[in-house]
Amino acid sequence: MDTEKEIHSLSAETLALSIVVGNVLSKLALNPTLRQAIAEGFDQSADVAQTLTEHFGASASPDHTVKTIKIVEELRQMVLGKEGPPRHFV
Repeated sequence: MDTEKEIHSLSAETLALSIVVGNVLSKLALNPTLRQAIAEGFDQSADVAQTLTEHFGASASPDHTVKTIKIVEELRQMVLGKEGPPRHFV
């Protein structure tokens, strides 16, 4: 498989997984108890992404690290809606 085909395949797989995870979490978030746990999971994920960004600093591509934080926040909004400001600004 050539590199470009492999990149497109991985991109499609990532998008598919994001859609499935987002939709499943959205359904689970209808339950108030689960909604709180899901919100805490997004908080923890954003914190990990921020920590990795700070840890790798200049040695990592800013496009990659900043995009990771942005994707977590976008998925949070997709699942939970706009409940207050994002935890991490990008």
